[in-house]
Amino acid sequence: MANVEPVGSQIEADVLVVGGGVSGMTTAIEAAEVGKSVVLLEKQPSLGGRVAAMNQYFPKLCPPTCGMEINLKRIRSNENIRILTMADVTEATGSAGDYQVKVTLRPRYVNEKCTCCGECEKVCEIEIDDEFNYNMSKVKAIHLPHIMAYPYRYVI
Repeated sequence: MANVEPVGSQIEADVLVVGGGVSGMTTAIEAAEVGKSVVLLEKQPSLGGRVAAMNQYFPKLCPPTCGMEINLKRIRSNENIRILTMADVTEATGSAGDYQVKVTLRPRYVNEKCTCCGECEKVCEIEIDDEFNYNMSKVKAIHLPHIMAYPYRYVI
């Protein structure tokens, strides 16, 4: 699963899912498990959406790690799913069953070699509002989006 594509590259897929929250993750997984090639786009640096930030979620009122862990395991084990984070749909053309979609990938500035050791965060002196926490707290300018982040990689 690649998260960064060269400028101008094309990806063909049977299904495009826009939004990597729990519903989008589930949709992508279900389509991939019946053999469809799937591209899952998420505008944030990691999957999970708002459920990942909750203390408990409906209907079981369990912590988000329960459902997220299962979905992430299913995603990791399915090569039919390609995930693009920090991705914005900028144009969509075509007709039912035959769409062409242009996607802009914003740079993460941290590549797949990140081991999440945390050393970069320790030395970072700049703090920013924490979007994951509705800007109610601060995080370092380089940070792990949240504990269940997938991809498990820092972002600047």
